[in-house]
Amino acid sequence: MSAFTEEELQFLRKHRFSEDEVHDGRFQTKTGREMAAKAAGKILVLSNTKCRAMGHRLRTRAGHCIQCNPTNIAFTARESSRGNVYIAGSLSGRVIKIGAAKDIAQRERQLRAERYGGFADWSILLHLEVDNVGKIERDISSRISGNRVFNDYVKDGREQLAIEIIRCSFSDAFRAFSECVGGIERARFWMNRNRQYEFD
Repeated sequence: MSAFTEEELQFLRKHRFSEDEVHDGRFQTKTGREMAAKAAGKILVLSNTKCRAMGHRLRTRAGHCIQCNPTNIAFTARESSRGNVYIAGSLSGRVIKIGAAKDIAQRERQLRAERYGGFADWSILLHLEVDNVGKIERDISSRISGNRVFNDYVKDGREQLAIEIIRCSFSDAFRAFSECVGGIERARFWMNRNRQYEFD
């Protein structure tokens, strides 16, 4: 007999998940569910507690209801996926951006074509493939003390707000990057290579 209700099964099918892709954490604590799901490589959990809004049991590993807010699925998948975390810089804007992407070359082209934050001269200065790319991206950004810059730009014909731009030097971003991903080989090489991005 399935552990899922018909409503839960319909939701999983709609979002292209099988029952096997959901960790059964009904008899575990919140921490136990999160750790066990992570160890099993699963981003979804069947909980023994129900959400307050609608009484749903399907959650992300962190405990957020995915039936009330399905966008939590994409966020959780991105947080725990493998990808490239990067430092990008704009000489014209004298700013730095921390980001994450699967395809670095394509991302650099996209930043330039979209004029992300109003700048068209973005260059990827350093990147590294990591697990939990979304989490590491946030950790790096939170360690940089520079001022955040919020600029408008147009993406897919719609005005967007760029929220990932920091007014800082490459060395500040590199220091945070190194702290989060471990010692980077040839640190002096990266500093010399990106000396022009040492903004005052």
